[in-house]
Amino acid sequence: MDVITYVLIVALTIGLFFFAIFFREKPTRI
Repeated sequence: MDVITYVLIVALTIGLFFFAIFFREKPTRI
């Protein structure tokens, strides 16, 4: 596996994790 692919997967996972926490803390503020 390429390093770039690994970094993208980790960044995407962390991004989704923080997005889930932020969305749970402030529900439907769009």
